[in-house]
Amino acid sequence: MDYLHEIIDTLSEDNQPAVLALIVNVDGSSYRKEGAWMIVKEDGTKIGLISGGCLENDLKHRASELFSTGRAEMLQYDLSSEDDLGWGVGAGCNGVVSVLLRDIGEDFRRSLIWMKEQLTKMEPILYVQSLTHFDQYGFYNKFSDYIPFESHRKFMEELHTIPPFSHFAGAEILKEEPFFLQVILPKPNLYIIGAGEDVRPFARLAFDMGYSIHILDWREAYVSEKYFPFAQSLLLGEPDQLLSEISLSKLDSVVIMTHDFQRDRKVLHRVKELQPFYIGILGSKKRTERLMGGEIPSWLHSPVGLKIGAEGPKEIAISIIAELIQSRRRKL
Repeated sequence: MDYLHEIIDTLSEDNQPAVLALIVNVDGSSYRKEGAWMIVKEDGTKIGLISGGCLENDLKHRASELFSTGRAEMLQYDLSSEDDLGWGVGAGCNGVVSVLLRDIGEDFRRSLIWMKEQLTKMEPILYVQSLTHFDQYGFYNKFSDYIPFESHRKFMEELHTIPPFSHFAGAEILKEEPFFLQVILPKPNLYIIGAGEDVRPFARLAFDMGYSIHILDWREAYVSEKYFPFAQSLLLGEPDQLLSEISLSKLDSVVIMTHDFQRDRKVLHRVKELQPFYIGILGSKKRTERLMGGEIPSWLHSPVGLKIGAEGPKEIAISIIAELIQSRRRKL
């Protein structure tokens, strides 16, 4: 999720000339892996990171020579040097990084707009890029009429069977030519049950981490744009009834923060049937055992968040986000 959706949104809405930097291959270790995106706009602003800071200045300089040219070029950085004469400059990297630098032309921008529409519909996208003929690329989903390689069509049809948040990006030889392939997944939804004051820092942090935020609460004064201006949706009503009208995907998460015992019980009964990626509930283990009428099931994270000794809403928000990240990594 790191920057990619923000980049897609920006390129879909802002027509300012821009250049995309994309890591297509890593030989050894590096700060970022294959599939990392960064854009540089003509006004000098950038979104994303390709390295820990050692490559960005050079990439910005090279990007300035590509704006509105329609050209692309492959760059290779050797980060294995241990002294200050090489690209490593103490960055802790020991690999060779290949970066495709591309001017964002009208055709590529239209493809990104189409991709954004598909991702909004929760459809994964396969990006295929030739590494010898840079003008040969395509974005596909399982409904695409034409996919250049039959193996990719089968792959797209079976995407629903892969583990959530799986990372597929890298080079592949197809018909004796090198291609870069990347699966781009929809932005995951986070449904937060409850809209009290302690929810606000958590919702803000989760939004910054790339989640689409949905707030569900029965109190009209709490379900407000004033508190959650970044939310994708603000849903007013009984949370268990609202959940019954939502189709959750295997990328989605639910965090229960109502502080209301009876409502929590109803929500838990509902979400266990929906089987989202992650379900967590605020409160002590003993409280959750009472809610479940016994042992806490393996699908429920309780108490929600990593055990870091968190106190107060902001620290608790960090602990929950940390557990969400840990859960995603474990599923890869």
